[in-house]
Amino acid sequence: MKIDRNIFKVVYSRGTGNGGQNKNKVETCVTITHIESGISEKCEDQRTRGQNEKIAYERLTKRLQLIIKKAKLEELNKKRRESIEKAGRIRSYNAQRNEVKDHRTDKVAPMDKVLNGDIDLLK
Repeated sequence: MKIDRNIFKVVYSRGTGNGGQNKNKVETCVTITHIESGISEKCEDQRTRGQNEKIAYERLTKRLQLIIKKAKLEELNKKRRESIEKAGRIRSYNAQRNEVKDHRTDKVAPMDKVLNGDIDLLK
């Protein structure tokens, strides 16, 4: 999945913590923020700005991809739940005609076979 880099805000700053002169005078710390969601990722692991920027983009895009994937799965599950709730019933048993109808798949099977355990006829 490709994510457009124009939807990010990139801020460079000096790193914090141990590291000596390079860390104190060179802005190698990178903070990238996804503008729409407000999710940000900070990286100051490496010595150069380019490496830190690359790592921060990778981490942030992975987080965004997980969020998008979760949202898609949740939407799919929501649709499934709604369709099951709308159906209200799963199967109808008609003893007079000796048949069972599965309302989810709209398949009809002989009732005696289904009651004897051959439920795969309705799939």
